[in-house]
Amino acid sequence: MTFLVLILVIFVLVFAGMHVAFAIGIASLGYILFDQVFQGGRTPLVMFAQQMFDGVNSFSVLAIPLFLFAGLLMSASGITERLITFASALVGHLRGGLAQVGVLSNLMLAGMSGSAIADAAATSTVLVPQMKRKGYPAGFSAAVMASASMIGPIIPPSIAFILLGAIMNISVGRLFIAGVIPGLMMFVALFLVTWFIARKRGFPVEPRAPRAMLWRATWQALLPLAAPLIVVRSMVIGIATPTEAAAILVAYMAFLGLVVFRTLTLLSILRAAAQAAALTGAIMLVVMVAKMFGYLAAQQGFGIMLAGLLGHLHDYSWALIIGINVMLLLLGTFVDMLPVMLILAPIIFPVLMELGMEPVHIGVMMVINLTLGLLTPPVGLVLVVVSAASGVEVLRIFRELLPFFLALLSVLMLVAFVPAISLWLPNLVFDR
Repeated sequence: MTFLVLILVIFVLVFAGMHVAFAIGIASLGYILFDQVFQGGRTPLVMFAQQMFDGVNSFSVLAIPLFLFAGLLMSASGITERLITFASALVGHLRGGLAQVGVLSNLMLAGMSGSAIADAAATSTVLVPQMKRKGYPAGFSAAVMASASMIGPIIPPSIAFILLGAIMNISVGRLFIAGVIPGLMMFVALFLVTWFIARKRGFPVEPRAPRAMLWRATWQALLPLAAPLIVVRSMVIGIATPTEAAAILVAYMAFLGLVVFRTLTLLSILRAAAQAAALTGAIMLVVMVAKMFGYLAAQQGFGIMLAGLLGHLHDYSWALIIGINVMLLLLGTFVDMLPVMLILAPIIFPVLMELGMEPVHIGVMMVINLTLGLLTPPVGLVLVVVSAASGVEVLRIFRELLPFFLALLSVLMLVAFVPAISLWLPNLVFDR
């Protein structure tokens, strides 16, 4: 009961406006002090500092600042614009072509940034103004970019998978590969929904790109498109860990910007490094205190207790899986993905593993689920970012979002109930 109060306190503090890292840290420290005074001191106070240190004392976590830095270098070197030009040459001539360009551009960017927010900001800034000038509704234009950015945390590399792998001691490489097929399914679902809406509303068709333009756009995008292949291939053949693959990606992006395209300067590199450092500090602070929370959850046997409470659903595993997904979706509407994942992963994983689900399968399902929370108010960080980047009000975006959200929700349900979608490829790659 005391631990349930701890969880309640954390969410109350977050809803009250306190930064999630301080909310988790203050609540966890208060729990330990309460234990020392009233429960005989079963949890030594020194564990607070020790667990916080252990939370970031992980080689795999080092990949986070490197992937952030690589994404910022990509943006600073103009690679985003090259990829959008390539996507436009490929699919711009389809019905609703500019919207399809947004979906395809987000797929390509997903293989480099690992962040939905970064992808949403990049594509919205460039494409939404163009779509509005061509007569597309502003809300629809922004909704396409927001929903397509959901592919970012699923296609490798993924910052969310790195964090989850560190928290639950799961192979980050397997999580990366497990996200490939679900990410492609999300792309196909969004592409089809966009095509259907564009055809129904009679959105414009852009002229087909001349062959010379197509070849030029392909040539300019060829080297950037090799980046995700380099990252994934280096891990698959065993020459690099995810952290080392992230370092390779940074070096490759710097090479493209400095030597090939010559668009990077020393000042832009320093700015990207400073932004990456600031973002890393904010993420690591949450990871540190969440590690303490996970330790307390395990010590109190909260996962075992929850599994016992849900034991009567063991013969109805479908109901348990749906219930957990609904819970995560609801929490994602109020709280950002990172704190929910860090707080609840140590609790949810043991429950679902009791049903025989593989940790990698659970991880992919959880990350997709919480990623969708970035689309839903009242938090809806992607909606806020797209609104700021495009100048379209959040409410107008949300009104147009429903068909895209339902398509992504359908992919989530398929991933949840068909384990092979997320397990077949990593088993094929790593177990041969």
